[in-house]
Amino acid sequence: MRLSPLTQAVALMTATLLLTACGDDADTTIAIIDGTPPLLTTDSNFASGYSAVAAIFVSGRVQDSGGIKSVTYTLNGKTSQPLNIDTNGYFNDRILLDLGENSIALAATDNAGNIMRSTKNIYLGDTVAAGGSHTAALHEGQLYGWGRNNYGQTGTTYTSTFTDNMRHPELPMLMDSAPKNLLSIKFNQNHSLAIDDKGQVYSWGNDTYGQLGRGQSNRHPCVKAADCRLDIGAIAGIDNAVMLAAGYNHNLVLTKDGSVWAFGANAQGQLGNNTAIDSSIPVKVDFSAAEGVSHIVQVVASSSSSYALDDNGQVWGWGSDASANLGRGQTCNEANHCLNITNKPLRINVIAKDLADHTTQGVEKEIVTQLAAGKDHVLALTNKESVYGWGLNASSQIGYNGIDFRDTANAWTSTITVPSKLPWFTGKDVRRVYANGNASYVLLNNVASNISNSPASDGILYAWGMFGETDGRGKTSYENLDEPTNKLTSLKNIDNMAMGTMHLIAHEKPLNQNNGIPFKNGNLFTWGWSFEGSLGNENTSHTWMYNYPIPVKSPSQL
Repeated sequence: MRLSPLTQAVALMTATLLLTACGDDADTTIAIIDGTPPLLTTDSNFASGYSAVAAIFVSGRVQDSGGIKSVTYTLNGKTSQPLNIDTNGYFNDRILLDLGENSIALAATDNAGNIMRSTKNIYLGDTVAAGGSHTAALHEGQLYGWGRNNYGQTGTTYTSTFTDNMRHPELPMLMDSAPKNLLSIKFNQNHSLAIDDKGQVYSWGNDTYGQLGRGQSNRHPCVKAADCRLDIGAIAGIDNAVMLAAGYNHNLVLTKDGSVWAFGANAQGQLGNNTAIDSSIPVKVDFSAAEGVSHIVQVVASSSSSYALDDNGQVWGWGSDASANLGRGQTCNEANHCLNITNKPLRINVIAKDLADHTTQGVEKEIVTQLAAGKDHVLALTNKESVYGWGLNASSQIGYNGIDFRDTANAWTSTITVPSKLPWFTGKDVRRVYANGNASYVLLNNVASNISNSPASDGILYAWGMFGETDGRGKTSYENLDEPTNKLTSLKNIDNMAMGTMHLIAHEKPLNQNNGIPFKNGNLFTWGWSFEGSLGNENTSHTWMYNYPIPVKSPSQL
């Protein structure tokens, strides 16, 4: 745990001297009033920014020579709640977040009534999204989309192709039919999801497998007969949604109470409802056999697998295990006499050896605090800022199986069958992990500069796995990076991004951002495979790989 002092109030000491004289004798009484607030420190998880998890895991310590009365937190101005502290002042807890903007104030009070406060601002949700080749950003609750639109997945309410010059959204385009109060969006492949400020979920685009969750009727013809929905419509049966997870042909929704709902393809049990039958309406994931499961705070989805993180840092998985997606020590295929249908959540033991269950003398248990999933690989970030990976590694998306290692004695295998700690992040300030397709990214803070006496930089992205580049002749090659590499040297101060299967979009923190507010109006950048306008710039070629970030005109510039 990296402990860093929070802003500490200037110490105030007031001494009162009372003199009482009687004749030649004098009695002197000195009363010292404690005016010094306690010292409050937290680990680096308590920081402003975007969150992929519906809770913040906060650990730290409060110290005061006169003793501590309490440590509390206040979420969005609601009634303050206590955090449990041990006899040495250590605390380790989680705080559930609301969808959208959150203000969390920690307050440590000593026995003399002095208070030390620290406030962070955290946004739960995604204001940028990338799918197969379509992309979007939210601006003041409104949806702006661009890119491939053969299923109407950008939200135009009609289909279009690259040759439809007058109708095709190559630049960010306001989707008038979308609600005006959206807080989070999530795309994958050729379908799209959104949540509004009431927790209502909306969907549009490809619906071949029922992945839009809106039943069987009233579909529109797109690529094939009645296989899409061109209208941005509400999904019935889900209330108070706080998080979306878009798989390739199935989706998950997390609600405020920790329930998980799923819809779409289910041939490998990826809906987690104890069947292998597709569902075009939401079904509840069945955690009844998941012994010890706690409140779910994150859901992620891959091609045919699903994952959940609970507020005890436990990881659960279900669906396909064909690439050791569930981390059980082998691939699930015919050769291993394994039926590849896992239709209820199973515990994935990410961290082999646990420490004490609770904070003891400042030693806290290492737990997973965030997940990310690609096509068939998984990354897990812990409160110790370690990253674990498992699953498919054919493109070095977990590591050391790319251009410099493949077919050598030091190469990692093409499938990592159990969660393994990745070797590159010791001492690094890892803020987020991302994955999609056959690629992985981390977002780092406090990255040292190569220039002498230059300050460290925040918001730096490192990529590994499949990474393509197009040369001046238009030929694209894929390097399959063996380890995290800063290939995007022009990008700094990134606070969130979204990964499509072959292209990406990132949000740059505004220069005038004050302690995490506002979470909007920053610059947008795209890179990766440009196809049917996926990068949102009229000057990008139709089928080139761009791996220098391209500025996207923000909605305020249109």
